[in-house]
Amino acid sequence: MAVPPSSSLRVASPPASRGGIGLAQGRYGVRGNLELVLCDDQDGLWVLWFNSDPQDIAPEPGGPPPGEWSGALRFAAGRRYDEVGVLQSRHGPHHLELVARSGDSSHRLRWSPEAAFTTEPSPPSGPARAVTAAETTNGTLWTGVLGADGEPRVLRADPTAYPHLAWSDDTPAHAFLTDSRWTAMALVPVQDATRPGIVLAGDREGLYLSPTGETHPVPAGTVAAAVADDDGARVYVWSEGPWLDVLTPGHSGRARRLPLPGSGDMTAVAATSISYEPGRTDLVVRRGGQLWHLRDTGPGGAAFVATALMSRLTPAPGDGPHPVHRG
Repeated sequence: MAVPPSSSLRVASPPASRGGIGLAQGRYGVRGNLELVLCDDQDGLWVLWFNSDPQDIAPEPGGPPPGEWSGALRFAAGRRYDEVGVLQSRHGPHHLELVARSGDSSHRLRWSPEAAFTTEPSPPSGPARAVTAAETTNGTLWTGVLGADGEPRVLRADPTAYPHLAWSDDTPAHAFLTDSRWTAMALVPVQDATRPGIVLAGDREGLYLSPTGETHPVPAGTVAAAVADDDGARVYVWSEGPWLDVLTPGHSGRARRLPLPGSGDMTAVAATSISYEPGRTDLVVRRGGQLWHLRDTGPGGAAFVATALMSRLTPAPGDGPHPVHRG
């Protein structure tokens, strides 16, 4: 029997956000809740979580019921961010690793149960116009950077002294020689690979570089995300249409399109594979200023699902008629 939502919870839109977003399946909850990080419209970052528990599991006090998003908690105040990525790390154990960009500078943050969110030394990325992060199954941490000059770089971190990281440049030689102007970058932690796959989307073309060095074409686009798939990677790219192009590099016959909800330009996309449902990818996109939660179960799966992303949160004394996200 499903657990009814608490009557004390109110429905609210998430805080106003801008720029890139981060999404990952975490280790908390019965099946692994989703962690969503947003750049505040003016100052700092917000984190929300999605309750992935089965419907018959009672939610924790003050938390959203299964199948709902929490309210947002602000952190990292004092800086306006343009982009953020998040991953669930094996280290800590089970710490969240974040890489964020403010202007052309990169920043690393970390969440631990003991200290919540802390600021860590930044990766040596130099001036950047896009950043992304991944952790391969061997525990190595990676940061991908589109430099201010548009050149992609890949940085590798030795986690031996985690949370202290020693970074080195591990950019594949001659892999990205092309005339395109890259607009988006994603790293893909392909199963059992010792380095991530790399997705680059550009104004005229895109490419996917597999962990073993094979190059595959990707549609041109302005925003992109990718997850590990049984066949290596599943890539999501948006150009200008009311859909997302979806492809499995190396398997051209599996290319398809997912219809997008809402209207207007899509300004951000983030994706994560779902461990308790093989073949499923959950995405959060921003289109026309609205955040949407998408569920893609792949070719031949159940119907594609898209819902407007709304928070369930508990009002506090003094909130008045409208619930308030917490700074």
